[in-house]
Amino acid sequence: MTNFAEAWAELGVPLQRCLELAYRTLRAGGLACGSVITDAADVIIAEGRNRAYDPPGGDGALQGNPLAHAELNALAEIPTARDLSDCVLWSSQQPCSMCTAAAEFAQVGQVRYLGVDPAFVGTDWSQLGAPPDQAVDIAPEWPLAANVLFVGSIVAMRGAGHETVVRNRELEPETAELAIELVDGHAFVHDDLRTTLAPLWPRFVTAADRRARRGEG
Repeated sequence: MTNFAEAWAELGVPLQRCLELAYRTLRAGGLACGSVITDAADVIIAEGRNRAYDPPGGDGALQGNPLAHAELNALAEIPTARDLSDCVLWSSQQPCSMCTAAAEFAQVGQVRYLGVDPAFVGTDWSQLGAPPDQAVDIAPEWPLAANVLFVGSIVAMRGAGHETVVRNRELEPETAELAIELVDGHAFVHDDLRTTLAPLWPRFVTAADRRARRGEG
């Protein structure tokens, strides 16, 4: 979809918020992943972002430790007695095996995500315990945008030579190129995600088309 405003509206509130939280994490210096939980009426009842690299003393339930993933921070906002069987856990990235297990333990009704985890691009997903059939069927620019934010956060933290960035450059060059451009061009200085993405959107449309054509080859 070439019009950014229309594409954003089509994305829907839960995934919009996931990406906004991921972008907030990027700007905070962490790994860009955001997650929300919606109830049966599609109302957001909890949210979280990756805080593994946040300093202690913040407002996250989990913070500054390897457990502080976005999905776990969202689940940590839910009271123990709350039945989650009619709820959906949304994430900007495919939940890792830890977060997948937590969602199953909490008996969340459904899990939906945008982008396959760039840290595991090219991996046999059958070995990871995170079934890819939970992915959201939506305009291809949005999974790309989710992964650009995530890879961009690694570029910002560890540099373009980090193994995850190098691996994405080999297998998902469109993602890596846009992620490096996002960081090198200091595009994420804006407070608002939409302000950042709107002028870059034609690049995402082109990159998503290239990615699709490469996949058909």
